[in-house]
Amino acid sequence: MDVEWWLVRHGLTAWNTERRYQGHSDPPLLPGETSGLTGLRRELEGVNFAAVYASDLRRCLETLAWARPDLRDKVHIDPRLREMNFGQWEGQTYEMLKDDERYRAWIDNPQAVTPPGGESWQAFQSRLSGVCGDLLARSGAVKETVSGVLGRVSDQPAEPLAPKVTQQLSTSVQEPWRLLIVTHGGVISLLCSLLMPGLRFWDTRIGPGGVQRLYFQGKEDGEGGKGS
Repeated sequence: MDVEWWLVRHGLTAWNTERRYQGHSDPPLLPGETSGLTGLRRELEGVNFAAVYASDLRRCLETLAWARPDLRDKVHIDPRLREMNFGQWEGQTYEMLKDDERYRAWIDNPQAVTPPGGESWQAFQSRLSGVCGDLLARSGAVKETVSGVLGRVSDQPAEPLAPKVTQQLSTSVQEPWRLLIVTHGGVISLLCSLLMPGLRFWDTRIGPGGVQRLYFQGKEDGEGGKGS
């Protein structure tokens, strides 16, 4: 059975509109339709998801509650799906930080510089590699996780975690096994770079309330996977 991952970025917060770094900070969504989720609600309406995962931060949980309230009781909340921790830079903007030498060095090479009190690129990537492997196993997308990707420390293409991952719609006549993941922009970019051969982190940019779909081949019948 083919597998689909629907990677959803949370809706708009006040910090989004003010262009502040959010990271592990926990601002709420803007109220009602100002959160920019009307289109997402329409896109997700009536779609059958076999499993639902979300970051534990409120902007993601509120996005799920607004777009698909019927799935709130089915969601698996996983803190590993949080955005990168920007430490002391959270709540600040580019204009506020642009004269900080460490910030400038981080902008030029985020793999080599860690935000003060924040998360290194290596730690962020290791965290996402772990949750990616677990979700692949849950969806039955691979027989075993490719462990070598855990050693990646740069924004260079690497061997994918799963074979035959594409952004093209599946041609199978059988309904795919769908996984909904409500998370953050940086998480979506990194997951796509881990799963798609040749894709770099900055190649995937999803706006608030946007969806990135990935399609890939599942295990053959009788090979397990797709645990309840």
